[in-house]
Amino acid sequence: MENDLKYNIIRRDVKNVRLRVTEDGTVYVYAPLSFTDDDINSLLEKKSRWIDSKYNYFKNKKTILLNRNEILLFGNRYTYYYSTKYENKIIINNESKTVQAKRDLLDIRVQEKWLKSFSKKYITERLEQLSESLMLPYNKLYIRSQKKKWGNCSKEKNISINWRIIKAPTFVIDYIIVHELCHTIVMKHTAKFKTLLRSHFPDCDQAQDWLDKYGNSLELKEAL
Repeated sequence: MENDLKYNIIRRDVKNVRLRVTEDGTVYVYAPLSFTDDDINSLLEKKSRWIDSKYNYFKNKKTILLNRNEILLFGNRYTYYYSTKYENKIIINNESKTVQAKRDLLDIRVQEKWLKSFSKKYITERLEQLSESLMLPYNKLYIRSQKKKWGNCSKEKNISINWRIIKAPTFVIDYIIVHELCHTIVMKHTAKFKTLLRSHFPDCDQAQDWLDKYGNSLELKEAL
């Protein structure tokens, strides 16, 4: 196993042992009181591959750092400029990667309200486009604030998309949308589903890799 892993053994009055690996490389072992040191060492040896995979997952995660006047949008850093020129509009320039507005978009609450609204407009239009071009009809769209999911599709073909995905590159946004549209045909992540997804979105592995690496950057945080 990796040399820089740290171990924290916690014995409790429980029946089963449980392992947890955290982002800082700490392996927590929650063991029954009856577990000896040899029992724990044996368990860690058996679970070494799983522990290493979890550790490497966290190790490979990256954070997109923003300066004080930057906003994360479409996977890029957009520079925000306060402007009295636009009273009720927010002007996005995708070429210069700038956002101009009279609102204080550096305020986290103001920024979140705007991003939710902008996300709903963008995703609604893109979902309709992809649904039509791929001939994968859906029922309704909901923009959500899920903590652990980027999207979801119900048996009634209602699709939910996490508004935070608007901060990912456009190809990643398309991936999430197409992923959920494919669930209107196949609900579970079976081999049939994966084949269907790849047929409609060949770059699904690259998109998932981006989410695995940078997904934690899509949370709203105070800039540096």
